[in-house]
Order: sequence, then C-alpha cells, then structure tokens
Amino acid sequence: MLNLRYTRVAAVIVAFAVLVLVSGTTPLRTEATQRQQPLSVSAPESLVAESFGASSRSVVERAVSLKSWESIPVSPDPLSNASMFYTARPDVRRCMSPMCGGYFVKRVNLPLTRCANGRYLAECYVAEIDWNGQTQVDVGRALLRGNAIAKSYGRFGNLGALRVTESWQAVSDNKPAGAFYRVVDRGLRCITYPCPTQYEAKLNSTFSQNIAGVDLSGVSAVDVTPAMTGADGVIVAGDHVAVTGPGGRGLKLTATQVYLRARKTISTLNPCIKTGCSSQVCSDHNVITTCEWRPEYACYQRATCERQADGNCGFTRTQTLSACLGK
Repeated sequence: MLNLRYTRVAAVIVAFAVLVLVSGTTPLRTEATQRQQPLSVSAPESLVAESFGASSRSVVERAVSLKSWESIPVSPDPLSNASMFYTARPDVRRCMSPMCGGYFVKRVNLPLTRCANGRYLAECYVAEIDWNGQTQVDVGRALLRGNAIAKSYGRFGNLGALRVTESWQAVSDNKPAGAFYRVVDRGLRCITYPCPTQYEAKLNSTFSQNIAGVDLSGVSAVDVTPAMTGADGVIVAGDHVAVTGPGGRGLKLTATQVYLRARKTISTLNPCIKTGCSSQVCSDHNVITTCEWRPEYACYQRATCERQADGNCGFTRTQTLSACLGK
C-alpha cells in the first residue's frame, strides 16, 4: 500500500513537470527591460495601416535584431501588387526607330525584369513610355510605377511599352545605391532613442518594418519632411545601419537618393516637337530614325503635333489628317 502511495505521488509530480515544460513561462518585465522600451507621446499605428493597406500576415526578414518596440513586419504590402517600380534610361543607340530610340527599364530590388515578350532579362527594351495621364518627369532621374505591356509596332512586331501608374522624381543628381523603400512618418515621438519614428516598405517586395529614422544628410538640402508625413510618403534608396541607445537597438536608413511623387503641373511637361529624319514622329524628345521617305510623311508636315488626352505627344487626328492618310 505504501509503495502504491509513493507511486501516485511520483506520477503527480511528473505530470506537473510536463505541464510546466509544455506551457512555458512568461518572463516578468523587470525595471531594466522597461527602461529599454521608449515612452511614446503618440502612436497612430492606424495611419500606417490605412496608408499602406497592411494585412495581418507576417513575414520575417531581419538585418539586426530589434528590441521590444519593433513592429511585426506586415505583408503583403500594396507595393507588391500587380504594378511594379522601375528605373528607366533612354536608348541612345543609332538605328531605325522604333527598334532603337526607346528606353531600357529595370525593376528595382530584383535581379531580373519581365519583358513584354515574357522573357526575363537584367533590363528590358520598350519602344515607348505610356504616361497614361501621369505627370511626365525626367526619365533619367525618375522612378516609375507601372507595367511592361505588349505593344506591336507594325512590321517590327511586339517591342513593348511601359504603362505608368505613378511617376516619382529624384530630389538630386546623386546616383541611387542600395535598396529602394517607401517611407512614411508614423507620427510617433519618443523621450529616448532609438525611436521607431518611420515605417518602410521595400519596393517590389512584401517586406515592411518600422525603423529608427532616415539619414538624409548626404542627399540634398531639400526638406522632404512634409512629404514624408503625407499619404504617399517618400521613396528612399539606401542601406540600413545599426543604431543603439538607451531605448535599445534599431535600424536607421541612410539615404543615397530620395524620390518625391510627381504632381501634374504644366511646367513639368516638355513641349511636343516634330522629330525624326522626315519629321514624321511627334514626341517630347528627339528621336533618331532612318531617312527613308514614305508618302504618308507628307501628311504629318501639315499636322499639329501636341499633347493628347492620355498625356502623350502625338499628331492630332483631324479630318484633314485622316483624309490625307487614307489616300
């Protein structure tokens, strides 16, 4: 009987030990750990969620382990939806248009870009940029959100075009380096540092996190603070550095370039001009073509070259021009 009693007591002790190991214990917050938590004056986290449409599914991507004030990365971010962010550079090759004279476009933060023909290359050629009513900016200093679409150009076949849904302009002539992030101010202010004052979302990715500020000292004297507190925020190219302080450890984004959302103003649009060897092209930049002559080119000599309803330059299709081209 005594052995049975000891056996029951031992079984109870073992069961209790197993329950403790399975359930785990919650560590108590000491005064030291509480001191590591920045005290916030205001933290309108809903502003970030509304601006970026964040969902609850998390993605783990860390360069440095942050303390307890860090937010859980949120994904998928709206920046990873169907449209992508591209850099572009003019094609200066001298060959027949539209085989040459267009643009080379490249998706940021990704090694390959999907071209209009379905192939994946380091960068893709497109015969034109379809501004789609968006503000036209200096392509060499632009960051463009949109899609590379298939578009045929007669006997030349599908050369593709980049259809723009957002246009962003760099604030300086600096060459961007590092990854590209969209950054918005969270409205959070702390009495210690580092403080997670900004929220960043990596372009063409689902990764996002809070960061302890953006270092803009090496970019430009332009004050981008008002834009950073707006709904669009700013786009920053740069790299992270670790920062430490009484509030623990965090990440700061050191900028190499900053982009602001372009707004529609007449001053930002280049005038439309007749270009090409026979003035058969209407564009806002010089286009190099071969010097062959076709009868329809005579129609364009008397046509009006101006900006059309979609924001692109083109010959206004009047009855006179249509009748001439129909001959």
